[in-house]
Amino acid sequence: MAPRLIGFLKLLPVLVLAAVLVRHRVFSPVEARAHVIDRGPVVREAFGRATIESRREVQLGFDLVGRLSDVLVDEGDRVKLGQVVAHLSPEQLAADVQAASTGVTLAQAGIARLDADEKRAEAALTFAEAEVERTRKLAASGAVTARDLDLAEQQFKLATADLARVRAARIEGSKQIAVAAGAAGSKLATITRAALVSPFDGLVIRRFRDPGDTVTVGTTVLRIVATDRLWARAAVDETMLSSLKEGQTATMAIYGESGVATGTVDRIGREIDRQTHEVLVDVLLPAPPANVAIGQRADVWIALERRNDVVRVPLAWVQRDDQGSYCYVDRKGRITRAAVRLGIVGRDLVEVLEGLAPGDTVLASPAPGSVLPLGRLWRSLS
Repeated sequence: MAPRLIGFLKLLPVLVLAAVLVRHRVFSPVEARAHVIDRGPVVREAFGRATIESRREVQLGFDLVGRLSDVLVDEGDRVKLGQVVAHLSPEQLAADVQAASTGVTLAQAGIARLDADEKRAEAALTFAEAEVERTRKLAASGAVTARDLDLAEQQFKLATADLARVRAARIEGSKQIAVAAGAAGSKLATITRAALVSPFDGLVIRRFRDPGDTVTVGTTVLRIVATDRLWARAAVDETMLSSLKEGQTATMAIYGESGVATGTVDRIGREIDRQTHEVLVDVLLPAPPANVAIGQRADVWIALERRNDVVRVPLAWVQRDDQGSYCYVDRKGRITRAAVRLGIVGRDLVEVLEGLAPGDTVLASPAPGSVLPLGRLWRSLS
């Protein structure tokens, strides 16, 4: 008996350890995360990465050649409609206006001279007309020769032609005044074009030139965008195109901003990117954040379909295998498996059509990706 007892005593610690291990693996509760099924809304959404863009943008520059005398705004400044933002150096423009004004003065002086010439020609014509009448009477009485009469008539014709020439020159001079005045007005208008103004309320996002730089026609000085209406331009997978409609509600998380913003689908692109197979969707922001920047990134979720008061479960609690979708559930304190038939899938929640009811407790392993042992007792992870 003694040897057997000694052998049993040697095996006793091993048996005790085995019993503890069996109890721990079979009878001790398993830690699990729990969630109670409820009813509520589930929204199917389309997701897209987006950038903030403006509906209106202008590359602002002069339609003149000149040198910048000043640029009154800088990047990040807000501007108003009609606000002067830059000037060209006025010296050359002022000189051009002065030269054009001098042309008007000279043309007016020429008219004054032609007025005097016209009066002189009229006096000469009057004298020639009287002289030819007198000569005709004398010729009729034989007091003068035919040659004298011819000379008098020739002088009358020359005086008439001279008056006509002076009057034509005066008309031409009047037209020259109009041309010179138009040129002066054009040069004067050029001075107003030397001031660059903002075409709308907006934000200066880029400054390309500084005072002293020479600019030509078409040179961009400032890039201004309107901030009253902004888009979040989202790239959405092409499979969502048939479900997208203008006017759909969208929420977005703008990088660097706390909280979410709400907008509506304003425009849907009609060309799919051939590399990413995504379509561009513009979501209009009715109230953009104060410090938003053009090109800032955002995540956009567009509400495609909404179902209210349905049985729902968090998406993270749904498992999948070759047999389909299922959830770990509590049945009288033990872990069981329940096959589920799902409806629409939302961002975090999914509709359950069959397999679960409100009040059921679904379970999940504390370690992502691991399975729960069926039939075991469980306790909530604190």
